[in-house]
Order: sequence, then structure tokens, then C-alpha cells
Amino acid sequence: MVQGSAGMRTYSANYLSQLRALTKELGTLLVADEVFTGYGRTGPFWACEHADVQPDILCTAKGFSGGMLPMSATLVSEPVFQAFLGHKSRAFHYGHTFCGNPLGAAVAREVLAIYRDEAILLHAAAKSKKIAQAFAAFGQRPYVRAARSLGMIGAVELADESGYFSDSGWRVYDEALRRGAYIRPLGNVVYVTPALNIPDEDLEELLATVGESLDAALGK
Repeated sequence: MVQGSAGMRTYSANYLSQLRALTKELGTLLVADEVFTGYGRTGPFWACEHADVQPDILCTAKGFSGGMLPMSATLVSEPVFQAFLGHKSRAFHYGHTFCGNPLGAAVAREVLAIYRDEAILLHAAAKSKKIAQAFAAFGQRPYVRAARSLGMIGAVELADESGYFSDSGWRVYDEALRRGAYIRPLGNVVYVTPALNIPDEDLEELLATVGESLDAALGK
């Protein structure tokens, strides 16, 4: 649903649905990289849910342990799992470094409990509306080419032809840093991906800082 470091580029759920249909038609596995998009970043718990799609392989990390410990998992469908059972020649060989980290697993379980007990996704839905409204307004600036948002993601693409090698985003970064906010740009793309449980007042302050920094760095 969104390409992260490629510039926070989003696409429609219909595209994902058609991709799932095509992979089934061709007998090809669909792999979903939900390292960034999983755990509610785009709205639902998994971004694939936007298209009601179940991939054959799903990769998760980052939010898996709340970003506190290096922890990841690869989830597979039953047919993929069954393909490695039976004779030892069918075994899936993999490295064992840090495999089954008990501390990481305990943290990952606690993260799931927090999502359940604190209704993280429910509260994030209201916060995502604030992000969408703010970035839609940022998109009206004359120095902004495009604005987009999805769940707890907001991004503006600055009217700079240098793309990823542009310094325009870094000028916004400098202004935001002076105001107490750390905003790492992707070239000419300025974005925010705050914690899903960020307090409302902190989110409002962050969004206001983004707007002020954009104007300070690029406004005429």
C-alpha cells in the first residue's frame, strides 16, 4: 500500500487486489513486506487488509517488538509451511544466530497485549484523520508538488526536480530541528510517521512544527 524509503508513495487497494489475482492465476507466491506497514501503520493491523488480501508470505519486524528490540518473523500460509515437511531433503535450512530470542519474544507478546488492552488501532484512527487534514493543507503550498497520507503516515513531495538527492528536505529538517522536532527527509519528500499512541497534544505540536518548518525553509 505504500513504499517507505522510496518516498512514501502510496497506491490503491485495487492494485493490490489485482496483484493477488494475477499471482494466483500464474501460480506465483505473493510476498508482503509488512516490516514498515504492519501493526497498524496504514490503518488496519496489516496493510494487506485494505484489499482483503492474504499473502503467501508476510514479513514483519519493527512494530513487532515496539521498535525496542531486534525482532522479526516470517509468516507463511499453510501450503508453504507444508512444502517443507516430510523427508529431510525438504527441510528449510536457515541460520540460527539469535534464533528464538526469548527476550524479544516476551516483548513481542507484551506489544500485542498493549494493542489489545489500550485499543491502539481504534485511537490511532482518530489521529490519522488529523495527519490527513494537516498534510492536505500542506499540499496547498506553492512549493509542494504533491501531498499524501495513509493511516499514521503523512508526506509532502516538494517541487524540486533533484528528487532523492535534493537538499530541500534537509532545509526543512534544519528548521524543524531548531524547533525541537526531528524530521528525517527522503530527499525532496518530507514525512512523518509518529508512534500510533502519540498523545494528541504532541501530534498537534508535531504537525504545527512541520508546517512552520516548511514555510521557514521554502516559503517566499
